[in-house]
Amino acid sequence: MKALLLDDTHPFLEQDLRAGGLQLVREFSALLEELSASHSDAEVLIIRSRMPVDADFLSQFPSLKVIGRLGAGLENIDLAEVEKRGISCQRIPEGNARAVAEHALGMLLSLLNNLPRVHREIKEGKWLREPNKGRELQSLKVGVIGYGIMGSEFAELLANMGVQVLAYDKYKRHYAPKGIQEATLEQLQAEVDVVSLHLPLTDETRGLADVQFFNGFTKPVHFINTARGSIVKTDELLMAMDEGKVLSASLDVLEYEKSSFTSLFRGELPKTLRQLLERENVLLSPHIAGWTKESFEKMGRGLAAKVLEALQPY
Repeated sequence: MKALLLDDTHPFLEQDLRAGGLQLVREFSALLEELSASHSDAEVLIIRSRMPVDADFLSQFPSLKVIGRLGAGLENIDLAEVEKRGISCQRIPEGNARAVAEHALGMLLSLLNNLPRVHREIKEGKWLREPNKGRELQSLKVGVIGYGIMGSEFAELLANMGVQVLAYDKYKRHYAPKGIQEATLEQLQAEVDVVSLHLPLTDETRGLADVQFFNGFTKPVHFINTARGSIVKTDELLMAMDEGKVLSASLDVLEYEKSSFTSLFRGELPKTLRQLLERENVLLSPHIAGWTKESFEKMGRGLAAKVLEALQPY
């Protein structure tokens, strides 16, 4: 069987797929028409987010049996079309869940303790202790919205540190282990001091974090998003910060990404991004929360196993 790799992957993934009997073809830059002309017989597709996998794309590969997504998000894949064609779609969110949880925790602790600001102040020769008094995480309640593989990892990491955690998942019931409190969205918004999003990007979640969302919180909150940038309306987040409803923002993903990893802006920065960068209560990272040496290895090996298992009936 031929496996077509459209994005850079981990050597473990390629090694294990070859050991499973697959012929690998690496095409990291070719356009769709070039791919279909040379590789229309591909039975396996390994992707990250270089191009949308829609009906037009799938029609170019009539022999396709399995799609492997090296990562968690599936927003660049037309899942209805994939199902209609009987293609198995595999992803590996468990491979980078721990990395995402630790990154979110690190960003939160940095802002709770004013680390970006004090680092700048010391570089300027200022030694200011009292104005930079921080907060201990155990004194705060943390709300986790979305209790899938990512959200549950973050929630359980916090719970194991003795932090009070409330979890909300619209589509689940009786899911939370001891130490984590299941809540409605309204209850979560009434009680928490910190809120972290762990949701896929869908038509339902796009723009979820808007004025109405931030107005729903009883107390000012620290806000974390390591999921997808388009879940947040950046201008309305800035408005909530100006009004004191959001105390800090930890953002690993931005609304300006045209796909899971690629920045849309070139040259001049968008106005709302410039405004984010001007604030010392904002911490940004370039969609790297799940991108560690360990997670890359786990994703590579784990995805290979899932793809090979999905091919067994063939």
